[in-house]
Amino acid sequence: MSTLRARATAELQCRIDVLPRDVARFEAAAAANTRGFGIHKSQVLALKILMNELIQRQRGILERLGADLSDADFADGFGKLLVEIAGAHGVWNIFSQTLAQREQPALAPPLDAADLVAAECYQACMNTARNWGLVPREGMREPPLVCLEAHYGPVAVSRQNPLRALRSSLRSYRDLRLPIPIVLLPADQTECAWLLVMLCHEVGHNVDQDLALSSELTRALLLGTDGEIPSDRQEIWFGWTREILADAIGVLLGNAGFALALASLQLVLAPGSQQGELDRRDPHPHPMIRVPLLAALLRRLGVAALAGAADQIEQDWRALPAPAWVAPFLGDLGAIAGTFLERKLDALGGRALRELHPDVAADVKRADALARFLRSGELRPAPDKPSYFPYRLVPVAAQLVVASAPSPVELGAVQRRSMEFFAAIPRPPMLAGAASLSPQRAASYARIARSVDFAGDGG
Repeated sequence: MSTLRARATAELQCRIDVLPRDVARFEAAAAANTRGFGIHKSQVLALKILMNELIQRQRGILERLGADLSDADFADGFGKLLVEIAGAHGVWNIFSQTLAQREQPALAPPLDAADLVAAECYQACMNTARNWGLVPREGMREPPLVCLEAHYGPVAVSRQNPLRALRSSLRSYRDLRLPIPIVLLPADQTECAWLLVMLCHEVGHNVDQDLALSSELTRALLLGTDGEIPSDRQEIWFGWTREILADAIGVLLGNAGFALALASLQLVLAPGSQQGELDRRDPHPHPMIRVPLLAALLRRLGVAALAGAADQIEQDWRALPAPAWVAPFLGDLGAIAGTFLERKLDALGGRALRELHPDVAADVKRADALARFLRSGELRPAPDKPSYFPYRLVPVAAQLVVASAPSPVELGAVQRRSMEFFAAIPRPPMLAGAASLSPQRAASYARIARSVDFAGDGG
């Protein structure tokens, strides 16, 4: 039996060593900026801390197996270690597969573009919150990581979400919380740069999670619309709070491009047989309510240049018949848009959501200039003068062109020019964060790892 134990222990040591080598591979690629992978340095560092904690757990169990144990105790420890190894690899696979997508030459450029758009959307809001003193500098988190998935639309998975939101096959480690947020992007959208504007909405969910906005906005809806909106409709609006908040952030960051992209999708879906009745369980507003609300949010920003986009959205919306029950909700749109964009929130230090990104007018001007280039191929804006062109405005500009219904050949030209412009914008050394984590952040990631019980449901 001692020979069997020795062999089993040696094998376990070999198996434990596999995971740290793979983590080190991505860390080295980020440090060397291999094929531009350096932008993920801060994210890989956060994941390394998470995985190191899990690896240390395995090594601790292995060390205890070397003691003078009974056969039964050795067998129990051996079995526990197998569960730990399998669980840690299951967790790592989620992130390693996402990172490995960037190693494919055909996927790397659009994925880099998506990562940079998502990171910039996140930073635009969180840097403002930090400047207001709402987020300590050492508390600034890593930005979202974009993962290609087989899905019909983008999906945000925030830090507070369990890993089961990423893979239905996760079992024993499904309750481990994410150290960094992930946005799932449909793989087929990599050839449609204009659809990356939808990341403005998805990252809005991440911002909501980090700043705890939606719970307060639900209360603000009650106070701001009491007596103006009947309680039965108030309750329905409450259920839509998180999605409307993400739409409001999407309009702030993506202005007309985001609103046009989402409205076009909603208007295509609106006549469907499943949209005839109000589904009170759906966290998303009904398309025939959500579309005019997008127009109302655009108008509420007070930028004259956005009026045309709002007019276009409303014109397309009016061309579709709406169920009779929709009409009362339309009278609520002004109060709802005003509450979400202008209500002073304690979570924002007594400021309104629209103050998270006050430069909408400048964004509109820059996106319009780029749209002219993407449409004609002439008069390209300088991607690095007087300052770096915002990555998040490239899909905004592309969407402005697509909204005019170009031909398939013209769509191909918009895609090509968009990706070329993305590549011309100087890349940051990393998406965000610092080259090293503060002790507080490192400790928080270690706590995440310690919180999981891989044996909780029998594996």
